[in-house]
Amino acid sequence: MVKYHITILLLLSLGLMTACQGDPPSPFSPEEVITSYSDNETTVDLMRLSRLNLALAETGQLADKVFHYTQAGSDGILVPWDMTAEAGERLSDAYWSMGHVAYSQRMAFEANVMDERDVNPRMVKRLIETNLVFGAYPVARKYIDILGKEKGWKKVAEGYRRLLDDDAAVEADPVLGAKRKCVPEKDFISLVRGIDEDLKDIIRFNPGYHKAIEYLGVIYLLDCEMDKFKEMLDEFYGTEALPELPASFAEAACMLSEIDRGYWKRMGVSSEMYKKYNDFKSRLENGLTPDKYKDTFWYYIMRVNSL
Repeated sequence: MVKYHITILLLLSLGLMTACQGDPPSPFSPEEVITSYSDNETTVDLMRLSRLNLALAETGQLADKVFHYTQAGSDGILVPWDMTAEAGERLSDAYWSMGHVAYSQRMAFEANVMDERDVNPRMVKRLIETNLVFGAYPVARKYIDILGKEKGWKKVAEGYRRLLDDDAAVEADPVLGAKRKCVPEKDFISLVRGIDEDLKDIIRFNPGYHKAIEYLGVIYLLDCEMDKFKEMLDEFYGTEALPELPASFAEAACMLSEIDRGYWKRMGVSSEMYKKYNDFKSRLENGLTPDKYKDTFWYYIMRVNSL
């Protein structure tokens, strides 16, 4: 199985901490996060925005609806690491969602270390999950023992204990099994080449895990990296990873047709979508407000370019 990525020194430092009471588990509800977030919000709180984008990803809506909300570049997906427990949690959650298990593990440990409490139960739970995915069962067992001492978390910890030393059980688990399929067979040093190159490895290794390519494309669009976005489409469109384009990708493909005539057709974009793009352009050229397209990538890039 893949080598586990947590060091004995880090594990021992956590084990020496005294257990605190902790909070009982409160499941993350993507639907509640989305419904509680207004699409009219103009003031950006990166922590709240990253939680919204996580919820969109977990419900399969990220690449379709990301521009329905005010965005702030890829920092709204991967918040800047400021050495706080909150940022570590947000980053661990985002990497976990996109299938980047190694860096989710790294940030879970960082969040736990930076937490004012002796133990952050949710991040210890993440450390259990990541080590189970990697097949690092002795390490996972240590974290299960730690989590089991936290008030309200014993049942959760014992649920993971049954998976120890059982590859078949881990692979049958709907969450852990899906994440294990995202771990490339070859070792790579996380984020050295950039998150986009790591995501490409995950996509190539597990093309059926569609959240990875949604994150990759959305990160490119949020940062207006159109050349890299086009390279992504050229490699993956029409494959298992990207059989058809979600809304924001199709909108970007329309714009790419300005430099590659007919690109939108080759990418399977509908004539109706392309007509909307031409209407958007016409409004700009004639000094008319394009506000009817506020929920599109076209409007987002227009706003970014005007700053």
